[in-house]
Formats: sequence, C-alpha cells, structure tokens
Amino acid sequence: MKNKSFWKQNLIMSLILITGIYFSGCKKESVPPPTLDLYITVDGFTVNIAAESPEATSWYWDYGDGTHSDSVGSHTHTYAEGGTYTITCTVTGKGGETTKSQEVTIATIEELLTGGANNPNGKTWVVSRTAGPNDGVGFVKEALAPDYFPATDNMLDMLGLSEEYDNEYTFKYDGSYSLDTKNGNVLAGWVYADMSVDPGNVVKTTQYGIWQIKYPNLSGDTVTWAVHKNLDLKIESVYDANDDQKDGVPETVTFKDVDYLTFTGGAFIGLKDYTSTAIIRKISPDRMTLTLFFHSYYGDPATDGGLYKRPSFILTLSFDAK
Repeated sequence: MKNKSFWKQNLIMSLILITGIYFSGCKKESVPPPTLDLYITVDGFTVNIAAESPEATSWYWDYGDGTHSDSVGSHTHTYAEGGTYTITCTVTGKGGETTKSQEVTIATIEELLTGGANNPNGKTWVVSRTAGPNDGVGFVKEALAPDYFPATDNMLDMLGLSEEYDNEYTFKYDGSYSLDTKNGNVLAGWVYADMSVDPGNVVKTTQYGIWQIKYPNLSGDTVTWAVHKNLDLKIESVYDANDDQKDGVPETVTFKDVDYLTFTGGAFIGLKDYTSTAIIRKISPDRMTLTLFFHSYYGDPATDGGLYKRPSFILTLSFDAK
C-alpha cells in the first residue's frame, strides 16, 4: 500500500509540473507601446510636422493654442498669432500609448517683416524673380479665391520689366519705412500715374493698366507702415460693365479674417496707387506674397463721384528678403 501511495503522489506531482510548463509556454509576450518619431519645422506661422508611428492605431495632437486634431502622421498646422507653443502628440497602440512634445516659436508678422526688434537696420524686400503659383492679375473680387491665379515663372517679365525695377522696400520694427528705387522707376495704376506725376515720366508697361513712373526715394518720420491681423478688410471697388469705359459699376468686396498692411506718407510696396493697402497672403522669414490693389478704371473726376479713385484690379506679387 505504501508503494502504491508513493507512485500515486509522484503521478500527481508530475501532472502538476507538466501542466505548469504547458501554460507557462503558452503565455503571451508583452507588447510594447508604439514607437513615435516626431520632427517639426517652422515656416512663418505654419509648422510642418513629420511624424511616423507604424504601430499606432490612433493619433491625438495638442498644438498648444487651444486646438486639437486626430491627424494621422505628417501634416501642417497654422497659428493665428506669434508666440511660443508646445506641440504634443499622443499615439495609442496595442501595447499602450506614447507621448512626445516639441516646443516651437512662431514669429509675429512684425518680426518676419523687419527681422525683429533688435535689428536696427530693418529688413529689405524686393520683388521676386521667381513668382509664386498664385501670382497674377485679376479683378478685385477674383482675389477672394486663393488659387485663382495661374503660375507665372517671372512676374516682372509678364509686366515687361527686368532689372530696371529692382526697388528695395525696407521695414523697421518701430513702424518706419524707406524706399530705394535704385533707378527712380516704380509701378503704378494708370489713374494715379496720369493724375499725380508729370505725363512725361509715365510709361505704360502692360495692357492691364499698370504703368511705370518716376518716383522719389522715401524715408523719414512720416513714412510709416502698420500691420492689421485677422480682420475683415472692406474694399470699395469699381469695374467696367460690358467693357464700356463709361459704365463704372461700384462694388464692395470684403476679405474675411485677413492680415494686411497699410502705409502713410507715400509709402507702399510693389505698386504705388490710391489704395495703400496690401493683403498678406503668405509670409516666411525669406519670402512673402502680397495682394495689391490698383486703378485702371478711366472714369471722370468731374462726373463719376470719385469712382476713379476706387481700385478695379488686383496684382498678387511675391517678394524675397534681401
């Protein structure tokens, strides 16, 4: 009996041991949380985000400005104001979640235009020899469509101009401004050119109503610029009905939530005209694209109630930082 009990106990112990080994071998390995590679660069008010996480099943972004998204992987985000923000990405997978953060500094428009408060010489801009994809000419209301204009290799060539139009526009952080025409030539709408300067100094450059005129260099305490951010800009424009020069039709066009520049003391950028306003389409430390307003409606100052002072066309130009 004693021997039988001994073998019975050994059998039970063996079964327990075998069962333990079996279940131990079947135990699943733990799954690690997903990997996350994150790289962010700043281009003006836009951040370019390169992100990769092959194991992620969901994404969550906190851009530090009160906005969030579930964008998967690489994308862009645009800030409304300059400042320092922390971008945080959280990815979730079978093994849990992984979070990474990166701090970015977004420059203000003033800093991008001028090179910053500590730059005593300001920043100089010239019309780009390589135009942006949205550079071109159109009616005022057509400027509401951001992708309306066709690509142009060289905007100055389209206007019939080359090195004689290398004007330099310098913006300083304190709001002052200077213009160096290099050769005295600037662009203007035809009405401004006809009404404000010696006709002998007016040369028509294109069929769009843009003229080349002689204009002096500018600087001093009264020559200033200012930027207006995220505001509605109302433009009182005019156009020709049925191509009849006498049928001036007034039209109010409102650009919603835009950044724009205004000038005083005869200051301007790219195009001198009655409307000293430029909408900032894009801006980065090295390049900006502006929409300018110009006047090509003939009108009659004695009878048209001031319509001749309303812009009828826009010109979208790109500028490079010198």
